[in-house]
Amino acid sequence: MAVKVVTDSASDIPAELAEELGISIVPCTVFFGADGFKDGVEISKEEFFHRLTTGNVMPTTTQPSVGDFLDVYRPLAEAGHDIVSVHVSGKLSGTVNSARLAAQELPDATVETVDTELASMGVALAAKAAADAVSAGADAAGAAEAARNAAASTEVFVVPDTLEYLKRGGRIGGAQALLGSLLSMKPVLKLVDGEVHPHEKVRTKAKAVQRMREIAASGGPYREAAVMHWVSDEEANAMVEHIAQFTANPVVSGSIGASIGAHAGPGVLGFALVKEG
Repeated sequence: MAVKVVTDSASDIPAELAEELGISIVPCTVFFGADGFKDGVEISKEEFFHRLTTGNVMPTTTQPSVGDFLDVYRPLAEAGHDIVSVHVSGKLSGTVNSARLAAQELPDATVETVDTELASMGVALAAKAAADAVSAGADAAGAAEAARNAAASTEVFVVPDTLEYLKRGGRIGGAQALLGSLLSMKPVLKLVDGEVHPHEKVRTKAKAVQRMREIAASGGPYREAAVMHWVSDEEANAMVEHIAQFTANPVVSGSIGASIGAHAGPGVLGFALVKEG
């Protein structure tokens, strides 16, 4: 029986990679006031950031509903597929809970849900690991295990331009302690046990990016790596080229969408690194 992989839009998986791997994406919803848009379906990344930077309404996000998941799960199950559903940290979003509830609505289907305890491209690389396992002949349980193993070996670091969006969105986690002392400091944040935590802070964005380069260089080699961002192509490509030195596989790269962008804001640069072993 064929196995299909599902993820959510907070994975920031590039559309072309999802299509290549046969991964379905369940969209989160972003709201500007009362106006709601399905991430990547009803609002593009460019449209989202244009609204974010030119308007005066701060966006909010909600996880996909059970119905949103059933809209994806049911056709796959009816076609005879088992499902592996790989998602953003349950400590950051209720998405994985919606996935589990949807799976309960399909008692005759096999649905393996995975809480990666990651976000953005960290989730994308775990979903990719599941899809790669399926291509190698794994069943749903084996593909879910591949996703969990990849997630457990993944570190996600990010440099936001400001903590303001994380603060307003309530996703600031352990980085809360930084708020009173930031002033002109730029934090390097890390996902730890599914939450955002301060890794260290430096005085300028340039120094923060340099520190990110040092972090990447010190931890390799990597099985997989990805860069996620809303910066210039030049800045993003420079980080991709740097990280490519430490992994044999092509570095996945893409801009963040509304689900993550509402909390990270413009000017963000980050990466996800899957360690060997």
